[in-house]
Amino acid sequence: MKKIKMFGIIVLCVAVFPVLAPAQKKESSLSNKHEAWLKEEAVYIITPREKDVFMKLETDQDRDLFIEEFWKQRDPTPGTPRNEFREEHSRRLDFAAKRFGHGPKSKGWRTDQGRIFVILGMPMDVQKISAPEAYPMELWLYRGNPRFGQFAFIRLLFYRPGGSGDFRLYNPSSDRPKELLPYGDRLSALQAMSRAAALRGSEDLLPSAPLPTLPDSWDGTDRQVYQLLNDDIAPEVAEATISVIPGNRDARMTVPSSVLLGEINDYPRKKVNDAYALDFLEHKPTVEVSYSIHFMGNQSAVCVLRDPSGYFFLNYVLVPENLSLEIFEDKYVADLKTTFRLADLQGKTLFQQEKFIPVELRKEELKAVEKNSFQLYDAVPVVPGTYTFSILFENTVTKEFTSLDKSIYIPRGDELRMSPLVLAHQAFKAPSILGPFRAYQIGRTQLYPSVNNSFPENSPIFLFFQIYGLSRDLADSGILEFQLSKEGQLLPLWRRYVREYQDGSNYLEELSALKLSIGTYALRAVLKDKAGKETLAGRTDFLVSPKTTLSPWVLAQANPPTFDPSYSYILGTQFLNIGSADQGSEALAKAYSAKPDSVEYAVGYARALLLNHAPAKAKEILLPLAETEKASFDLYESLGKASQGAGEPKEAISWYRKALALKGDIAEILNALGECHLKLGEKEAALQAWKKSLEINPGQENIKKLVSSIKN
Repeated sequence: MKKIKMFGIIVLCVAVFPVLAPAQKKESSLSNKHEAWLKEEAVYIITPREKDVFMKLETDQDRDLFIEEFWKQRDPTPGTPRNEFREEHSRRLDFAAKRFGHGPKSKGWRTDQGRIFVILGMPMDVQKISAPEAYPMELWLYRGNPRFGQFAFIRLLFYRPGGSGDFRLYNPSSDRPKELLPYGDRLSALQAMSRAAALRGSEDLLPSAPLPTLPDSWDGTDRQVYQLLNDDIAPEVAEATISVIPGNRDARMTVPSSVLLGEINDYPRKKVNDAYALDFLEHKPTVEVSYSIHFMGNQSAVCVLRDPSGYFFLNYVLVPENLSLEIFEDKYVADLKTTFRLADLQGKTLFQQEKFIPVELRKEELKAVEKNSFQLYDAVPVVPGTYTFSILFENTVTKEFTSLDKSIYIPRGDELRMSPLVLAHQAFKAPSILGPFRAYQIGRTQLYPSVNNSFPENSPIFLFFQIYGLSRDLADSGILEFQLSKEGQLLPLWRRYVREYQDGSNYLEELSALKLSIGTYALRAVLKDKAGKETLAGRTDFLVSPKTTLSPWVLAQANPPTFDPSYSYILGTQFLNIGSADQGSEALAKAYSAKPDSVEYAVGYARALLLNHAPAKAKEILLPLAETEKASFDLYESLGKASQGAGEPKEAISWYRKALALKGDIAEILNALGECHLKLGEKEAALQAWKKSLEINPGQENIKKLVSSIKN
């Protein structure tokens, strides 16, 4: 293999050999490292879908890649060197291993206390209970997160059966208060209570707080022990035998408490969107372990700008430090891939998009660009809010990659705001807005920004920015003042009225006429009201240098015009994922109306309808597509949910089975399948579905209870 580096482009000459498929491994054939990761490190936080995908991977290399992606999906600050979630999880495991294990064979993270600590972290408060007539106990108080359907507070009771060994979590539904006392001590304690009650002899000496309504399943001893716990040990302990919700003494909360305890296992799984795992399995990762030696640096420019359609677009330019091409016959080729991921501040994926970009140059074309830097332009619409995003750029032929991670803010409503200042080498008017849409295109204005804000002497320099939410007063009498300084020395400023600009929200200025000499500059654009008061301001720095630069090799992705329904679909999907069901439904309905034969748009709109409790309407729009060649897993799954929601379990079963046939067993669909069979009175079929689901995810306490209730 021979590499020739030519100003940022590497031409790679290779011979092509057949690739041998790796020997397949059985699902159960995990290396010690991967088995330990699955059963120890990730055991409490991996979702059923992630586990299913992990077990289906055939090579250790794919498993290593999956583990890296697993942690990346949970990283609250993508793009930074640290993954705080992974660090905190490791710390909790270490603490649990050292703190909660008792005995030579006990592993602290496997105990009830260890499991709860790993999942929920350090309690707000720990109350240790020590009384001669009871086993050692601890009460742990946690603050819940209502966003995940949790109560404001939960209190967990742990006790040490027999007085030694590991603490056990008390379950109000299945445990009894008498289990908290040793038999002999309990008997003597109860006898002492009876004697005390007999000696009282009158009602006015009875405890002032009346006994609550206690569970019917308790016998007399349980009731006496409850009274002992309440009066002589700690009222909080007595409460905890009825409910995990502090202050609740309602006997009806014993069963719901059991459900809440089971749901604790799902808390960490609700914080991640595990759809990425199916994509990982279906498409297979292209970023291989060997990529680590082919990482490239990059330069980039990112800016959020509003299109005349009203959509905000995240525009970016990515400049990898080199680009490698492979010789194939008489052509120079590369297969490029970009993966864009938008996430909220908790790391939940809101939108993900992949694009494949084939590059093919003939020899004369290569000579024209071989000394120029390669620049990739693209844009993605984003709904209002604060997010993080990441872009992975891959050359799948030569295994080179680079990445970009940043935080962005998309303005909401009509708030008064100035966009970042963009300095560009070129700015020109496109002939029409009906053609393809490209990054840094605002209406008919097309910008080519400088990535590093460096300009050769005497070259064109254009300044562009936007202002949103202008009041009528500012639009009529507002003044834009441009303040320029060179290395700290203020240069003559210039002003223009806002009304002088043809477009009231887009502002374009050419700095070339200023005849700027070599040096470093700072530029401020200031919006002032008619009284001269500063209202908004933006700043950027730039360099004018003697060095001439070659025009870059620009590859600007040609996206559909901004009136295309694909943008309504993208934005509608994002709205749904941030919890804005009404806005999501409106946007997805618009996309579907424009292109009703699109499975993607129909499924997206159906998802919105299901969230808005309209299953019959969802089924109506999906059915015409079910028997076409466009039918897919998502379509069948959505038809199953729509049919089930519409009260048609038999039909839902048919669609769920078609979905499973395409992607294999998935716990969520198997659970829904079981519900439909049970609705039809087909208990054996329901059992089979739920048993399969439990094989995928054994920790589903609610499914275990359903199975148990049918068997009994």
